[in-house]
Amino acid sequence: MAYPFPRFASAPQTPQYLKGIESPSSAQSRGFEKPKPRVTRGFIAFVGAVIIVLVFWARSFWYQPRQTDRIPVSPTAVDDFFIHFEGRQDCGIASTDIYIPPVANHAANKKQSLYCPNRGQLLRAMSGGGRHGFDAPYSPIGCHFRWYSTAEICMILDRFDSIVFLGDDTLRHIYSAFNMLLRENIALGGLRQWEMKEGEREVCRCENQLTRPECLLHAVTDSQQVRSNDAESGHSSPYLCDRTPHVFIPIDHSPAAENLHTTFNSILHREPDPYKPLPVIHSLSLATSLSWPTATSSMDEWVTLADISQRNVPFLWLGPNAAGHLKPPSQILSQGNNAIWHYTIEMAKEAESRELDALGMYNLTLQAGSWDGSFYGQKVVLVQAMMIINWLSRLEST
Repeated sequence: MAYPFPRFASAPQTPQYLKGIESPSSAQSRGFEKPKPRVTRGFIAFVGAVIIVLVFWARSFWYQPRQTDRIPVSPTAVDDFFIHFEGRQDCGIASTDIYIPPVANHAANKKQSLYCPNRGQLLRAMSGGGRHGFDAPYSPIGCHFRWYSTAEICMILDRFDSIVFLGDDTLRHIYSAFNMLLRENIALGGLRQWEMKEGEREVCRCENQLTRPECLLHAVTDSQQVRSNDAESGHSSPYLCDRTPHVFIPIDHSPAAENLHTTFNSILHREPDPYKPLPVIHSLSLATSLSWPTATSSMDEWVTLADISQRNVPFLWLGPNAAGHLKPPSQILSQGNNAIWHYTIEMAKEAESRELDALGMYNLTLQAGSWDGSFYGQKVVLVQAMMIINWLSRLEST
């Protein structure tokens, strides 16, 4: 807003001169002139050149495409982010199997960034992409998300006080993949392997830690479990960084049990750094048979608790997976792709009406292999976990 110049309180007065001192007008009347400054042509040319340089510099500064979010960037290209992960050979997964970085088109404007310039475009790109063939690497639409190294993930997480995963079994599997990335262990990184017998560890490696019920009983649900127990075990697999606590809170209806509210409130009111944001990843779908009223009730329930705390709590609503071809016929009408698609679209609208971010998982899982028609393996959940990390990277730090 421009402020008006102040008015003069009174008209400017003619300066008065002391006796014995001549005024400029009287001196001029007696034949004396005030010397005029001499401006050379060279000086004028110099000033003009400086102005032209400044104009071109300003244009190049203000009109160049710039990344609008502060995120870490790898200084060098990495062929396979999993090359040093435990289980890389046994599980047979390379990051290049599930993620293809963007390739610059030399015919296009070289200044244009291939990565999404802001959080809104990032969410739309990750939600609306597709696969070029069944189980092919997923490609976002319009712009790309990043695959961060573990060191970069640690830089991102350091900006937050805590991170809460709040949802049903779909989100539980994504949280397991989140732990695999932080522990650099795709063989057993989603499990409390220190409490398992040797035979159980062999059975539950790789995909089985997500697909076998007896293995899911040992899933990590709180980073404190790893911090407190892993170092004392003979099968150590620590976090590369553990300064930011994270937790999975299981919910399957709304309102949730009171003890879950207590857990959430204890996280909101802990003291380490109340000025840092506390992100929440929220998902509820198959556990409620895609109930729209239950989903919106759950949004309001947890957002209300967050608002009461007066903390900075950004929410990400995560949509459901698409139905795989092994979905039982008895569930096709209530949990088939038509129902899931409408649920995805409508719940994203409900989330946005509450000023929550929304990320769809439908397109990501539509052409991916599922062992039971509802849940997906490591190649999918690792990508889902990295998408959430990309969202975290675009949040404000305070």
